[in-house]
Amino acid sequence: MGVSVKTLQRWDREGILKANRTPTDRRYDTYDQYLQFKGIQTESDIRDVVYARVSTRNQKDDLKNQVDFLRQFCNAKGIIVNQCMEDFGSG
Repeated sequence: MGVSVKTLQRWDREGILKANRTPTDRRYDTYDQYLQFKGIQTESDIRDVVYARVSTRNQKDDLKNQVDFLRQFCNAKGIIVNQCMEDFGSG
């Protein structure tokens, strides 16, 4: 991380960068903590959103079919959908 051991210990005490502990009470930080400290986006920060749209409200059933298809597709690819955005409107 580019800082001294003393600094890491102080940050742990102050809660700035909370270290994990082994069963023998030794401090350690994970790679995700390092990335977060450096301001690099981690996988847990990434949000998967699907977007479905139809032209009119009369196509509500089509919209539901689109959403179902997108969720099934993502599930088959191992993608966990965090949010589904639905829209009505013509282009």
